Amino acid sequence: MRSETKLAITLLTAAGMTCAQVRAQRNVAIPFAEKISAQERTVNEPSGKTDGVAWLKLAILYQDAARYSNAESAYSKAIALLKTEDRGTFARALDQMGTLYVEQGKFSKAETLERKALEIRQDAKDTVGIGVTYTHLAILSYGQHDLASAEADAEMAASVLIPEHPVHSAESNATPEEQMSALINLSLIRCARGDCDRAIHDLNRALNLAHAHYAINSVPVGLIDFLLGYAHWKNGDDRTAAELMLAGTTEMEEQLGWGHPTYVAALKQYRSLLAQRGKAAEADELRVRIARLEKSPRAAFQTDSTLIGLHQLR
Repeated sequence: MRSETKLAITLLTAAGMTCAQVRAQRNVAIPFAEKISAQERTVNEPSGKTDGVAWLKLAILYQDAARYSNAESAYSKAIALLKTEDRGTFARALDQMGTLYVEQGKFSKAETLERKALEIRQDAKDTVGIGVTYTHLAILSYGQHDLASAEADAEMAASVLIPEHPVHSAESNATPEEQMSALINLSLIRCARGDCDRAIHDLNRALNLAHAHYAINSVPVGLIDFLLGYAHWKNGDDRTAAELMLAGTTEMEEQLGWGHPTYVAALKQYRSLLAQRGKAAEADELRVRIARLEKSPRAAFQTDSTLIGLHQLR
């Protein structure tokens, strides 16, 4: 995948924060490992072995923690169990597994699942679900180097999830996370097409949502601050970029600082900016810190060399 096509996939990586991953931050008091262990116990109980929703929850937790092989297996189990159950939940499982494949660069597999999810949601007139799927299709189109389709899909997602965008967003039934994802994806795609001014505007709207619903040291706030810095960097404002990227990585540190791929990827981008600005000593300190994090046992489950995310931004 060409480096210039990798920008908008940021939300869908380890951070690369899918909507599910952002939603998971509502319960940040429980570490990933504890939440995963608890859900594993649930699906291993007699009643849980045939519970598609329980398997879906476990799959999302695995994905949040960048345990992609485990997530794929759990999604497959969930989809098999949900196929004859509630169509909305089945569509959600298809859509979520599609985001997993996008994160790994498996675009043909992702597209099959996303298109099926969209078809089910359109038949059910599930407005929010349709908007969420278009958010994910925008990232998919982006990864396939089709920027025009990516922007069209991202604009469709924003128009559905944030009605009369950007005037009457309060009227939407979409969650703040779904609205933030739509705005972030749209902004990243616009910036990739050279329109970083509009991207910054949309990221500021997303940041307002994040501040309204999350603590300052939360992943959503930190990620958006970081991406605002990135957009300012690409717009030629290195000083503002450095301030925002530092703020973003600092805010993400509390939840992801153990070595989560998103956090490490953000540090790498911040280090590149420091090096570009001639801050050699600071950049070298970050290099050492990044190397230490990448070797840590907790970071070992980053797993996949095809992981798409912040580390591939250029």
